[in-house]
Amino acid sequence: MRFSEYPFLRYTVFFILGILIYPYLDVEGWRGVAFWTLFFFLLYAVLLLINAYQQRFTFKTAFPPLAYALLFSMGILFTFLKDHQNDPMHILYRPKMDGYVGLVEDLDQQKPNSYANRVRVKAVRQEGEFHLASGKVIIYHKLTEKLQPGELVYIIGHPDPVAAPTNPFEFDYQRFLATRQIFHTHFVNAGVIRIGKISQQPLNDLVLKIRASFMERIDRYIPSPHSNQIAKALLLGQKQDLDEEVSEAYITAGTMHVLAVSGLHVGIIYGFFFLFLKPHRLAGKTRVLYLSLVILIIWLYALITGMSPSVLRAATMFTLMGLAQMKSRRPSIINALALSALILMVFDPYIVYSVGFQLSYMAVLGIVFLQPWIVRWWEPQHRIVYYFWEISSVGIAAQLATFPISVYYFHVFPTYFMVSNLIAIPGAFLIMAIGIPFILISFVEAAGRWLGLFLDFLIGWENRVIFSFQDLPAARLADLHISPPEMILVWMLTAFLLLLAQEKKKKYAFLSLLMLSGLAFTNCWSIWQSAQKNELFIYEMRNGFAVDHFYRGRLYSGVLDAEPKDVSYKVHPNRIRQGQAVDQPLRHLKAEGFIFFPLPGNAFLKINGKEFEVGAKAIKDISYFTEGTWHASGLDQTEIQREVAYRITFD
Repeated sequence: MRFSEYPFLRYTVFFILGILIYPYLDVEGWRGVAFWTLFFFLLYAVLLLINAYQQRFTFKTAFPPLAYALLFSMGILFTFLKDHQNDPMHILYRPKMDGYVGLVEDLDQQKPNSYANRVRVKAVRQEGEFHLASGKVIIYHKLTEKLQPGELVYIIGHPDPVAAPTNPFEFDYQRFLATRQIFHTHFVNAGVIRIGKISQQPLNDLVLKIRASFMERIDRYIPSPHSNQIAKALLLGQKQDLDEEVSEAYITAGTMHVLAVSGLHVGIIYGFFFLFLKPHRLAGKTRVLYLSLVILIIWLYALITGMSPSVLRAATMFTLMGLAQMKSRRPSIINALALSALILMVFDPYIVYSVGFQLSYMAVLGIVFLQPWIVRWWEPQHRIVYYFWEISSVGIAAQLATFPISVYYFHVFPTYFMVSNLIAIPGAFLIMAIGIPFILISFVEAAGRWLGLFLDFLIGWENRVIFSFQDLPAARLADLHISPPEMILVWMLTAFLLLLAQEKKKKYAFLSLLMLSGLAFTNCWSIWQSAQKNELFIYEMRNGFAVDHFYRGRLYSGVLDAEPKDVSYKVHPNRIRQGQAVDQPLRHLKAEGFIFFPLPGNAFLKINGKEFEVGAKAIKDISYFTEGTWHASGLDQTEIQREVAYRITFD
């Protein structure tokens, strides 16, 4: 493989670098960014004109760096233009509002105690006057009548900025929403006044109504709760209603990707139309019309399922391939993949931070580069055996490419993914083959009832198989951690091993050994650091109390009256990042008014109401955690702020 063979891959890499560098730049205004982008563009254009005038190709060494600099600056510029924080009318700069007018953008989502929806702000009310404004707010309400897309509402009160995590390595919901350009939430209860309905996004409103209709049919004709949830996730991309036990079962089996509407599902639809009619056999105009219809259906499906990053990637890629097939070409899948990513990032640069976007593209890259090599490991003669081996090779390739990202975000690895996907992927094909017709013709009651019962049976059967993997020994490896440098080392090791297997050159063997040595070094370094550690963490908890003492490679923990979910959400992530997920309980003495913890190393922690006392030979540092980072505190700190976590480092 030569990098020069894939021009759009090169363009995409430098555009992504511009997006990633943007948050670290002190960008005063769009003029500076626009100036450099225009400068690189004009210089590039001038050199092209000189070449055209001289009728020869000169400045060969200048063109590549200029092109890459232009793409890099464009990445910064497009991110700047899409950053809502640069909008002076944004509600970030509208403090002390009495209320605001907003446009409902989505269907209500059921939450444990309320409904959630997304509202686009149109105006704010301050001191009795309305002012134009912008921004998005996630609202939580308890209205008896659900909000509908396109409704214009007046919401009483002021939205709150999304809170930063209160414990180290806790899920950063603030950053998660910021990458979607949402900076506020608002618990409004019933403080919503309906004004009317406008249609600023008629296509989006229509699609949401169609999706709601499809979901209502699934509720009517698929009665089993788990089958109902799987049908909504698999056919419509609606995973928000999945029970925790269902999600855990599919994660453990390594088949969660089946429930996330993605390129697999778009590929099924794209391939379905080619089963009966091959485009290359059609005449010119007929081929264009047929492929245009296929592309239209793919984008309708993408709209109805919510336009997730993976679906957008697949729909864009298949669109590009379909357009190329109109001229009887065989397009490069790598160039089509890279161009689809570039197009998506031009419209939304922040999509690069989406886990779905990252997993989707890495999975396809793994399948394209690794699967042809893996499938040659074994060539069974029996046709059915070879079919299942092909499916397995696809799963292995996708897992090799994506497991560093999965481990980084989710800290788990499914050990039986190869076996489970032999069932889940064909099952998904079968369920979609019945499910798509069910959705389209279920308005006929008899057809909806019979197809619904059949779908209920198929999904129930697949669920029973998937749930059975939880009972197998070592069904998944949990509490794993990988750092970004280690992710890069793993990918480079995989690439060099692939090149070594193909070309049998010593340099690839040396580079593979170098990457392996790098991984071994980082692992040994982490173990050594853990062995030197002597740190006490006092966590912020909504209820109860939790402390962790990382001492000489071991974890000693004390958890009192805290809910297991809070421990999992607020405490466990820090344990994983510290490399010590298995704990030993700390003994404690609980008396009236205080809690006493004897700590390893002849130290102790005494909690007395809003104060704490640490007894140790030498305390090196006391820090408190707020706004997502640690801040130094005085060594004489004794008063506990219950809203923050503390870290005490001993010599």
